Amino acid sequence: MLAKQNIKQVFFILGIWLGICPLSVHAQLQAWGDYPSLPKQAVTVQTEVAADQYRFLESLSDTQVRAWMKKQTDFSNAVLARISGRDALLKRLKVLQSTEFGAGRLIEVRGMQFFTRTTADNRQQLFMRSAATNAERLLLLTEPGQGISFFTPSLDGSHVAVHLLNSGRQRHSLRIIKTNDASMLKDNLDTIAPDSKEIAWKPDSTTIYYRKSSAKPGSDRGAIWQHVLGSKLETDVPLIGPGVSKSRRFTVSDVVVIKSSQNSSYLLAEVQHGQSQDRSLYLVKLDQIKGATTGWQRLASPTDKLKNAWLTGEQLYLLSAKKKSTGAILKLDLKTPQLNTAKEVLSASSDELLDIAVAKNALYVHVAEAGYSKLIKAELDGSKKEELTLPYSGRISELNTDADTDGALFVLEAANAAPLSYRALAGGQIRNVEVFRSPQVGFHRIASKNLSITKPGSNKQIALTLLYPQGMELDSKHPLLLTMETGTGLSKLAKFDALRLAWLEQDAVMAIVYVPADERLKQKNASDGLDEFLTAADYLVSEGYTSSGRLVTQESGPGKRWLAQAISQRPELFAAIQSAALQSELLNAGNSKKRTATDRGRLVNSNPYLSLRDGQSYPAALISARFGVADTPIWMSSKFVARLQAANVNKSRPALFRTDFANGWKYDALAEQADNWAFLLWQTGQKGFSVLP
Repeated sequence: MLAKQNIKQVFFILGIWLGICPLSVHAQLQAWGDYPSLPKQAVTVQTEVAADQYRFLESLSDTQVRAWMKKQTDFSNAVLARISGRDALLKRLKVLQSTEFGAGRLIEVRGMQFFTRTTADNRQQLFMRSAATNAERLLLLTEPGQGISFFTPSLDGSHVAVHLLNSGRQRHSLRIIKTNDASMLKDNLDTIAPDSKEIAWKPDSTTIYYRKSSAKPGSDRGAIWQHVLGSKLETDVPLIGPGVSKSRRFTVSDVVVIKSSQNSSYLLAEVQHGQSQDRSLYLVKLDQIKGATTGWQRLASPTDKLKNAWLTGEQLYLLSAKKKSTGAILKLDLKTPQLNTAKEVLSASSDELLDIAVAKNALYVHVAEAGYSKLIKAELDGSKKEELTLPYSGRISELNTDADTDGALFVLEAANAAPLSYRALAGGQIRNVEVFRSPQVGFHRIASKNLSITKPGSNKQIALTLLYPQGMELDSKHPLLLTMETGTGLSKLAKFDALRLAWLEQDAVMAIVYVPADERLKQKNASDGLDEFLTAADYLVSEGYTSSGRLVTQESGPGKRWLAQAISQRPELFAAIQSAALQSELLNAGNSKKRTATDRGRLVNSNPYLSLRDGQSYPAALISARFGVADTPIWMSSKFVARLQAANVNKSRPALFRTDFANGWKYDALAEQADNWAFLLWQTGQKGFSVLP
């Protein structure tokens, strides 16, 4: 009897426990499901570094590892597909992408402006427009599947050369159009190098100078050839470049570009050596051109650190970084073309000189400062200069002048403003030229705020731009997406991106921090730039623009190398991150014989991956890695996510990973952006974004 009573008590207690326990167990379960299990290798493989429990995931040839990657991809895709609001976000992104904002190149010659537009059926139009009367003439409408790679008007505006590419770049050619009647000449230069970006004209418009495809593809980038309009291609002659002269040799990576000017009797050859900005310069008088035997005079070598050159009359203006990294403008008299005789006419202070255009009345200099463009007008001898007042803080994406005309033409854009064309008049006034018109899709309702914050421990200023719906109170109640603009020169200035509107329309804020970084050079420290990024994030939280529970970050460019460090060093700062691949370990270029090929990819100094700790609360993460595209190995991302899945004690913050390496995910840029932003909005708790059952 006692035994029966005890049994009843046991079942009674068990019933109570089962009634309570499911609630507590359910509270611990992840709303999105359980992560795919790691391969059994995880507990059987002995690693060289005890702390690296997931090193086996570097073995991309292992079938179990590949199977795990596919499961992770399928799992992540399933979770993302269940986020409410994701499909509506994708629909909006498609509308914004299909809307035409502004145009590409804008070139003015002798009062005539040349530019392109795109039709509703995705065909390109080349126009010529009178700056005086605004009258437009259609010069070319491309065929379906055909595109304009570049166009170059002749120096008197009577002709324009157009490089046409067919679908898949299978066929291409350079064609010549007469601007007075839009007729196309018979000249068909299908031997032009397919990666050409420009050609040069002889001042009398009878001759062009173009880079011809190499005779042996892959052996070099091709030499510069001369073509007389109306002549047969067989009569073209080489002037300078690989294989032209035994006394002047060029490497496989050298690219030669020719520059000319309407009012100059000289021709300038500019040689870019690989990815380096430093150029070599060669000069010759037009009446001394003799084909392959032309006696080019070498003006400068890469050691002179010349970034660019502009030919006008008997003068050559040079952008030099030899004495100061931010640059200086030099003026060289071509009657005595010795670089050591050049005179400095303009020097940068704290700014970075990016570009210069020489007009009849002045020099117009494009300068970058604190993340934005400035336009400086200077006397031709540099004796007087003034900063012109731009319509708004933004990025000058085009700047050109005519040596025989006063003033300058430029295109200005901003993070929340589509490209528009402007003219700087001789007196310094700025006027909207209205070559481009932006459709009203919602950006007129987006406000911007430019901030300058001081980097701790220095007097260095960090530029920060906020974008937000007009009338919004900038408090801690709205999701805030922090992104980065990195690089040097023009690349570090924020471009207009219509897709941003889809994020801002979610009652959300976007912040852009500008981080100088030269990606072609090895950084002195792997953390260079990380301090600026974290300083910006701290500032946004401390000043009440957002809170750590609503601050998210996304990066697909060079700045993504800081995201893994940000998570490991400051996990409390962000609600979520999204990145296209991660640099979670520093690659060692050492070639020790004691190390295998995989070992040489080991971390030697700072290691965000090994810094992850069990029991720590980490932000949510969505990491994608495409095979053959990422600049870091796929296994870095997969290892980091696997470690994050195990270490993160905050079970409301998922760590998702997907890759096309195991054929589990097909890349679609817009669909991926919708996934990314839906994920980030979900993690901030934004209304309308949650995981459906």
